[in-house]
Amino acid sequence: MYRYTPDEIDYERANHQAKVQDRKNLDVKRIGNLGELAFEQFCREYLPVELWEWKNEEAMRRCNPESFSSYDFEVFGYEVDVKTSRDVSAFLPETLLDNDPDDDIIVMVWHRDNEDSLILLGWERTETLKSKAASQEKYSGEAPEKLDHLAARPMNELIDLGPNTAYMNQKPENPFSPGDRVKKKGDKDASVAIVVEVLPPEQNTGAYGVEMEGEAVSVAFPSSLDEGPGNWETIHPALYASYCYDQNIRLYTYKHSNLEFAEDE
Repeated sequence: MYRYTPDEIDYERANHQAKVQDRKNLDVKRIGNLGELAFEQFCREYLPVELWEWKNEEAMRRCNPESFSSYDFEVFGYEVDVKTSRDVSAFLPETLLDNDPDDDIIVMVWHRDNEDSLILLGWERTETLKSKAASQEKYSGEAPEKLDHLAARPMNELIDLGPNTAYMNQKPENPFSPGDRVKKKGDKDASVAIVVEVLPPEQNTGAYGVEMEGEAVSVAFPSSLDEGPGNWETIHPALYASYCYDQNIRLYTYKHSNLEFAEDE
């Protein structure tokens, strides 16, 4: 099984996006967002980035529900939806099919009560779930072992999702996080900027769509942030990307290796 522990930035974004999307079901939406983050981290560690795509990555980073896709991921050409719950009965074949019969694969993520840790239980193809549900209707009493539900068995082999791969660890290597104060490396007169976004490594494009060598970091300068309608310093750094996007505040993208932490002044 794969364990994911959300950091403060991820938790704040998951919570804020849930508020924007549906305040009436805040807990359900937030937990669903955390489940997607858990599977994204799993994909980043074990699957080649060229073969999967998180449809909601930018929407989550900028807390923008309007751009959410009808499914969460595309992996090896399959449409994948992530289901997250504290109650493992939510992962029974009939329940999964009732809630989401149209995607190719359903990923199941269990979370602790206080949401500080999530466990990726595994995944199942929708066609397999349909077969299990139909077969179980024909049995009374305890289902045979081959029909035991996924949550009660070890995590699937990667080959069940697609080509088997080794541990890849494609997480960002740069040391910066939203809210960090940075400046151009080696320039003592450079202006201090605020980190707004740390872009996924596979999305590193510079000006005019030219790909840059090295991971990309988007920053805003305090003078631009000051022109916004509120006091940006009272906003949680996890929400800077959402704030800048909503207020059309210009961002500048740099290779992370061209930046360094600015000394506190």
